[in-house]
This record gives sequence, structure tokens and C-alpha cells, in this order.
Amino acid sequence: MHILLVNMSALILGTVIGCLLKKYVPEKLQENSMIYFAIVTLVLGIRLIERTTSFSAVVIAFLIGGTIGHFLRLDERVAALPEKLAGGKSGFDAGTLMTGFTLYCVSTSGILGAMDLGLSGDTTLLMIKAVMDLLAAVFFAAAGAGWMQLLIAVPLGIVLFGFYFLSKILMPYVTPEMIGDFSSCGGMILIVNALRMTKLKNPPVLDLVPALALIFPVSWLWLAYMG
Repeated sequence: MHILLVNMSALILGTVIGCLLKKYVPEKLQENSMIYFAIVTLVLGIRLIERTTSFSAVVIAFLIGGTIGHFLRLDERVAALPEKLAGGKSGFDAGTLMTGFTLYCVSTSGILGAMDLGLSGDTTLLMIKAVMDLLAAVFFAAAGAGWMQLLIAVPLGIVLFGFYFLSKILMPYVTPEMIGDFSSCGGMILIVNALRMTKLKNPPVLDLVPALALIFPVSWLWLAYMG
């Protein structure tokens, strides 16, 4: 379980480094770093999509989940939290903070990594995530997320530990095909987040979170009756 704490610590350490060294990081590098991480996120998303078993089930879960998230206004509600916590004070970029939140917490690698850890003790995915989160936290903090990014360690811990403890309950009922579709759905969300990171578009990424819950039953039903 210590690897879960390592992931949280990586985010905290990266935030501290980014805030302390912000004035030494050229603004152009801060801007370019967002593009670099967007490319990495995009490639990771594409690689996860390659695990698809039933793309139709993924599309159904993705679209229905996004619709549910829209009516629940998930992205809008979470986006308002940093401003409320800051008491209306400036000093950070809420958009950058939201992008980081999605990358850290709504990460298929983190969720699958926590599930792999609970089931088999495999730490591979979580180690990769820890390294990426450390580097991303430095540049995100310097690019505008600031000290507020430290707060993300709390929901990150909830996500990682939650899926770790739930893995022994979930995995006996989850087939490899369903896991493949889950990875693909998460990959599509990562691609949407990559668009937000480039700031060319500002899609409501968190509205897509319900899709991660829907993909398991949708994938099972599709494979059982349409496969």
C-alpha cells in the first residue's frame, strides 16, 4: 500500500517544487510544458483505446456518461470549488488546476493501477503514474495551479485507496474484456483532457466521469447479448 502514498507524495512534492521555482521557470517553458504533457496524455489515451474489446459499448458508455455528467453539472461544480476555497482571491489559474485535477484523479492508469495492486500486488502502473504526476505537478504549479494544487492530494488519495479496497470485490466479477473496454473509455477521456491541456478547447472533462462507472455493465451486456 505504500505505493499509493508515493503517488500522493509525488503530487505534493511536485507542487512544492513548482511553486518555489516558479520564477526560475520561463513563461514560455511553462506554456510549452502544457503542450508536452498534452501530447503524452494523448498518446497514452490512444494506447489505452487499443485495448478495446467492444468499441460500440465504449461509445455508448462514453456518450451516455457524458450526458449524465452534463445534467449533473459535474465539471461546472468542481471547477467552482477552487474559487470558493480561495475565498474569491486570485493567484492561481482555475483552468490549469482543473486540468491537473482531471489528469491526476480521473486517470485510468491510477484506477487500474490501484486495482492491479489490490488483486496481484503489481505496482507497475502506479510507478509510472507517480513519475508522471511528479513532473506534471511541477509544471502545473508553475503554470498557474499554484499552492491550491496541494488540495488535489486529498481526492487523489480517496480515488487510489478507494479502488484498492474495492478491487477484491470488483475483480471477481470483471472479465478481461470488460477491463479492456474500461481502459478504452478512460483513454477517450484522457484524449478529451489533452484538448483542455492545450487550451485550444475547454471541454467539460469531468462530465465524462460517469462513463467510467457505466462501462462495466454496458460492456457486459453488449458482450453477453451482442457479442
